[in-house]
Amino acid sequence: MAEIRDFVDLSLIAIDPACVMKVPAEFALKRSVLPLCMVDGDFIVAMADPSEVKTIAALRGALGVPVIAKQADPESLNEYLLKLYGSVQSIREDSARDDAVSTVDYLIRSAFIRHASDIHFDPGRDGMRVRFRIDGELEDITNIPPDLQPPVISRLKVLANLKLDERRAPQDGAFTWRVPDAFSDDVTDLDVRLATLPGRYGERVTLRLLETSTKRYTTDALGFSDEHRSVFEGVLASPHGLVLLTGPTGSGKTTTLYAAIQHLLELRPLNIITVENPVEYEIPGIFQSEVDYADRVNFSKALRSILRHDPDVIMIGEIRDGESLDTAVKAALTGHLVLSTLHTNDAVNAVTRLTNMGLERHLAAATLRLSVAQRLARALCPYCREPYDVTVQEAALCGIPELEGETVYRPHGCLYCAGRGLKGRTGLFEFFKPDAAISSAIASGASESEIADMRRARGESTLFEDGLSKCLAGITTLKEVHRVAGVF
Repeated sequence: MAEIRDFVDLSLIAIDPACVMKVPAEFALKRSVLPLCMVDGDFIVAMADPSEVKTIAALRGALGVPVIAKQADPESLNEYLLKLYGSVQSIREDSARDDAVSTVDYLIRSAFIRHASDIHFDPGRDGMRVRFRIDGELEDITNIPPDLQPPVISRLKVLANLKLDERRAPQDGAFTWRVPDAFSDDVTDLDVRLATLPGRYGERVTLRLLETSTKRYTTDALGFSDEHRSVFEGVLASPHGLVLLTGPTGSGKTTTLYAAIQHLLELRPLNIITVENPVEYEIPGIFQSEVDYADRVNFSKALRSILRHDPDVIMIGEIRDGESLDTAVKAALTGHLVLSTLHTNDAVNAVTRLTNMGLERHLAAATLRLSVAQRLARALCPYCREPYDVTVQEAALCGIPELEGETVYRPHGCLYCAGRGLKGRTGLFEFFKPDAAISSAIASGASESEIADMRRARGESTLFEDGLSKCLAGITTLKEVHRVAGVF
């Protein structure tokens, strides 16, 4: 376990927005004190000078809990304070202009710094609860009082160019939010997708945050085992065929597709065209088209057009109907590598899903090169994870008695993970790469269970087994593997 020192590197710390909101902006900026998180009942803050006892005493009196100060680099500390709170002057101007404006601004900036994927505004009898989805889990951040609820909703609607007087029907919109760097002219653009839904106590609003600036995705960062990475990259070297990423919404399929494209760009010059809904991240060197809500461009129309543009590789955000599937299979049969996603429970189930959508079995056998089922499990914080031995009960629940006594890890909580014990996520994977025998079985009408038995006979791991290997390596927990793989 890594040592927690009195000096902290703020770039490594997961700041808890709920703690930040407990300290007034003007106090934090004037005293140069940055709230970090709660750990074991202590309120942890970062300061340039932790020996300022008056500031610590003032915080302890206001919060009613013990306060522990850690030393941080003054320049870095000031940068984070400005990113979270803005200047004192801007806070005063926002407050004077509109509390709703400053509230929305603060929440989006906090979500960005905490790497949240979504912000939920959920109205209730006593106000509107605000939650962030962080590493796949919802966390309570604050409660907006009833009198501020309508102006906050209106502010969000104005940003997304929605009808302010429409409160009885759902609406969808989008806007770009610019997050400036505190010490340079650099900005980060957030593509924010907004959806409203009428309810008993007012409109519910959900924001999806997508960072539009270019990110570099690599197969190294996905969580592949060495064997899985070798198979994945080997299939991508094929000139044609169908590669499917399967799993529920939010399981990381699109991220894996982007990593695949980055890898392909490094192999050789290629004409890569995508059709997505939406384009989540920009990748230089490829052409990305986006499905629109007015249906002027849908998956089927875009795919038919793409084939006229001499592509080498086609990425489809999702195969969702028989028409898009038909076009994708024709492309795979005529010398194109087609990458896409499909909603299925496991890797082998992709064959059943394709045939249920109208694809003939011999075409499924001829085109399917690889099906990958994946899930995202929360990763352990490397600074505070605690080792322990697997109990008899846990081994029995896993169906592996010999697992008893093996060392795995559980979360504890520290300032580097905002007291949660978990930080970031890793992928769990199940690969299905049909060989000649399995392709023949698919074409001849073998059942899903028969195909799964053939796959298992080759010694290929399941989602759970891949997760278990990550538990033994100290990357995630048995509880997380149970939650996402649903095995025990």
